[in-house]
Amino acid sequence: MARANVTVIINDESYFVPGTESGASLRAGMPSQYNIIGAVGYTAERKSGLMTINNISDWVSRLKSFDPVGGNTTDYPFIHGSTLSGNTYAGGTYARWPQGPTGDWTNEWWAAHNYLQYGGVLVVGGTGSDDSVTGSNRLKNKQIPLDVVFGATGGNATTVSTIASNRMDCIAVTNATGDIDNTTDNATNDEYNVVVYGRKRHLNIYRTNNAGESDYITTNCSADVAGCIARSDKLQAPWWSPAGFKRGQILDVISLQENPNDSQMDQMYDLGINPIVTFPGEGTVLFGDKTLADETSTMSRINVSRLFIYLKKTIGSAARSKLFEFNDETTRGSFINAVVPVLNNVRARRGIYDYKVVCDESNNTSSIIDSNQFVADVYIKPSKSINFIRLTFTNKSTADPLI
Repeated sequence: MARANVTVIINDESYFVPGTESGASLRAGMPSQYNIIGAVGYTAERKSGLMTINNISDWVSRLKSFDPVGGNTTDYPFIHGSTLSGNTYAGGTYARWPQGPTGDWTNEWWAAHNYLQYGGVLVVGGTGSDDSVTGSNRLKNKQIPLDVVFGATGGNATTVSTIASNRMDCIAVTNATGDIDNTTDNATNDEYNVVVYGRKRHLNIYRTNNAGESDYITTNCSADVAGCIARSDKLQAPWWSPAGFKRGQILDVISLQENPNDSQMDQMYDLGINPIVTFPGEGTVLFGDKTLADETSTMSRINVSRLFIYLKKTIGSAARSKLFEFNDETTRGSFINAVVPVLNNVRARRGIYDYKVVCDESNNTSSIIDSNQFVADVYIKPSKSINFIRLTFTNKSTADPLI
């Protein structure tokens, strides 16, 4: 018979919240196809079909919450370790997901996690039903303010694209499909859609890699690019490009699943797809700022597209205040006085080269006034981001002048 003894078991269910950037006010939307709201949302969020997450600490803490989840134990299996058998319904006795995200909604959880590292606000939208596992109708509502919308997987690219193209007040970021030599997209060809190519490997919820490759998580970089846009707004303004080494650094990267070479990057960029690239000694960055608008338009660049979204929102608000007023010189002058400071500010912050506002008798004719309309024409010369640099080195003889 064995001697008397005491067995002590330490069950480590702690999570390490990674260091994050902070201070971004950009609001990004993520539609849920696999009811992540039912898995980690609270009761009111499950009923409304909407979750608003302000920081990554809030997001990680939902895995440890004792608040009940929606559905049942068949839909939402809980893993509590070897000391418990079977599925245990969360709420009251057991934490929700003590071993990290699991199930069909895992990719959505990690996409949200990756975006929140950049400090922005996240809005997750579903259908507003406890029982439904698909849908994105909540994010189609323009009463929910959004600046960016992104998808967790390549499979919901069409849904995300449709949201942005229909709303016309935000940018959609989706992942390209296909292999690195044959990339395609499922997005609408307009200035509201940005397609990226890249999948990164990063640490798991415990932030360990002791077991090697099996501990790494692989996720699409569309959430990270939405994060880069949030960072750009924080550091500069919406009309600055989120790409490159200053604002386009991708966080929390062990390695890319595939790192494109020069010819592959050229092929992607010709198709309007922005590659994620690792440069040895310089980091992993978003290396492109194209939208899917026609290449002949300056709207084919993210910064120009977002500039006009910003102006549409800001100046549109000024225009709404003129509804039901008289269309006379006083109202027109008031509108100009409200718009010019906005445009001067954007020009001072390098968003536009020049502008002109026309709102007078020339475009508010008698027929326009009689039809209860008000017309203002705003002409903009947007600033352009540098996509190509040409450097010329000339070898001179010692006795020759430099010029």
